[in-house]
Amino acid sequence: MKHLSLLSVVIAAAAVAWSLANAQTPMQILQAGCADDARKFCSNVQPGGGRIIACLKQNKDSLSDKCKQAAAQASRMASEGAQGAPAPTAPPSSSTSAAGAADALIAAPAATSTPASAAGVAASTSRRAHASNASSGAKSPTKGADGSYLVMKKVQVTGPGPDAAHPTMPAYDLMIPSTWKIQGGVVFGGSPSGCFSDLYAINLQATSADGSTIFAAGPDYSWQYADDPSVVKSLNDPNRRALGIGNKPCPVAKPQKAEDYLRQNILKLYPSGTTVVSVAPFPELNEIVRKRQGLAPGNGSTGSTRTEAVRMRLTYQKDGTDQEAWLAVAVVVNIYPSGRGSFYDSHATSLIAFSAPKGKLDGNDKLFQVITSSIQPEPQWVTYSGGMLSKLYRAQAQKVATINKMWSDLYAKEAQMINDETQNAMKGADASVFHEDQNIRGVQTFRDPATGQTQELSNLYDHAWQNGTNDYIMSNDPSFNPNEHLSGNWSQLEPIN
Repeated sequence: MKHLSLLSVVIAAAAVAWSLANAQTPMQILQAGCADDARKFCSNVQPGGGRIIACLKQNKDSLSDKCKQAAAQASRMASEGAQGAPAPTAPPSSSTSAAGAADALIAAPAATSTPASAAGVAASTSRRAHASNASSGAKSPTKGADGSYLVMKKVQVTGPGPDAAHPTMPAYDLMIPSTWKIQGGVVFGGSPSGCFSDLYAINLQATSADGSTIFAAGPDYSWQYADDPSVVKSLNDPNRRALGIGNKPCPVAKPQKAEDYLRQNILKLYPSGTTVVSVAPFPELNEIVRKRQGLAPGNGSTGSTRTEAVRMRLTYQKDGTDQEAWLAVAVVVNIYPSGRGSFYDSHATSLIAFSAPKGKLDGNDKLFQVITSSIQPEPQWVTYSGGMLSKLYRAQAQKVATINKMWSDLYAKEAQMINDETQNAMKGADASVFHEDQNIRGVQTFRDPATGQTQELSNLYDHAWQNGTNDYIMSNDPSFNPNEHLSGNWSQLEPIN
């Protein structure tokens, strides 16, 4: 990893977002304590699949005291966290995923001072695990007759499954350039928040072939607040609240605007001297989040829920190289009547970043939006994870029903909201249901005339082709034919108006 990994910035953002979540995770401790040993003993070992961890174990007698102490502390914390959090049956591959995460973190360059979260980099899968240049015939993005076209591939990342017989399951689909590599997935307990809603955390990174351009997505982070001081007192009393991963309650803080969340909690993770060039609304991301929440298209408030998304442009220097980046997040605030005022259930969600060398960011604007709009949860994953979270909230509502009716009602509302989101996501599997908001989300539906199957693709391009193996080409040139310029057999898709 010769280049700064923006994933470490994005993931660490959630890890230190609030003062109540400052405690280091096992992976952070392992990274901090063993990074030097990994570079000393395992510099020639390819990160991933637990190889760095295995290398350190082989050299256990020669490890520094600092690394040994970190390993012991991380082991204790992981054990305590597992005992304090509700979880599905641990799959046999969970240790491999954790080892892969540790590999990526420990192998990070010494210049990366930002601690990474326990989510790290999980094992990922792709419908085409190794997309070859021969199949696409070009790098991406590449130039076409009208100026540009994109050669993309559809990839899939996984999440933890329900039991040993099903250790993983497809979680999210997205599109990245055909020559890029992707790593990551969904990690159980990957967010430092103690809220049940953050038990499943997405952490992924897509990187260009030369490592200079990076798209990263980090985990959600939730917190709560109330107008009534007595409710706030209860919020800060862990003995009266449900404890999630790591025996931590939900953090307590006032609702924030999306821009304020980035400025106060994320920017400090970037190198000193980072400059905010601009901040603008990000309606496409806001609409993506609203769709997943089951809300009508539009900005602002809908009933008891308000949403907002922004995109921030940054410039900074890393290792003597000038960099530019986009940093984006959506904030969702659910508002319930409670005591003398309202109860605020806040979520920073869809945290994403895109970095490129200075002068290259604008040329990748379309690519950034194409990747962002392509991220879709698998219906099976939504059903499973939503069902798990709903059960947790309903169980907690029953547990506290005889103690505190207010908390019981709030947990019941959370469970119902998750059920509503799950049902909406299942409807969303049929893209035709959401034609009215496609323009705002930045997508349109294309159909394969040979099979009748449909696919949502970016609306930044008017023409699209596929080759039958999850590779796609998008262009705005009506005369462009990939079969005349690229290898492979490309079939044109029809846009559905």
